[in-house]
Amino acid sequence: MAVAALCAFFAAWLFIPPRAATRLLELEGATDQQFHFRTRMTDLMFARHKQTLRHAERRTNTIAAITALAAELRSGCPPVRAIAITAGEPPAWPAARAVAEQHGDVTAALVTDSVDNPELRALCACWRVGVNSGSGLATSISRLAHSLNQAQVTRHQLAAELAGPRATSRMLALLPLVGIGLGYLLGASPLTWLLTEPVGWVTLCIGVGLTALGVWWTSRITAQVERML
Repeated sequence: MAVAALCAFFAAWLFIPPRAATRLLELEGATDQQFHFRTRMTDLMFARHKQTLRHAERRTNTIAAITALAAELRSGCPPVRAIAITAGEPPAWPAARAVAEQHGDVTAALVTDSVDNPELRALCACWRVGVNSGSGLATSISRLAHSLNQAQVTRHQLAAELAGPRATSRMLALLPLVGIGLGYLLGASPLTWLLTEPVGWVTLCIGVGLTALGVWWTSRITAQVERML
């Protein structure tokens, strides 16, 4: 029983990550450079597939570029030059940067860049209104940058809170194996009974079905939240 308790303790320690509040406290005390580095690392940790990874990295780069663009505009930099020097590497708005360097139509280029990028759609709207009105561009993009950074913090908070359901799903999948191991530690032969007795077959089928249902249900909950991140 002592060995089983130690195994359960180490399983919980390995599978249950730190609380989301601890991660958020670290983000609150970070500088801008540390914030962008940690948000990038958080995106990498929570991205489960290559497509999600690319999307998360692109979103982080875009938010960083928009934040830099807002700072340049507030400092008095001309809009066309500001959008050319703040695109970053890889550029968050490649078409707009190329057009800005040639003093072309930046608004149309931003529309092209924003086809698959929601953050750039908002930037395109701010740019169009600011250029047409002749004022308020720095203010509107600064507000956009603030809103995007706040949404990024909320997104990471939700992603961190998903650690609990993910750990639950993994523990649900492992609990039957732990139970079988405990049975052998207590001197029983659970596998022999499950595989040779009719009642054992019924119990095995019900147990496997309920375990699969629990894992599927928990994964479904986390997948629905992940689609909103």
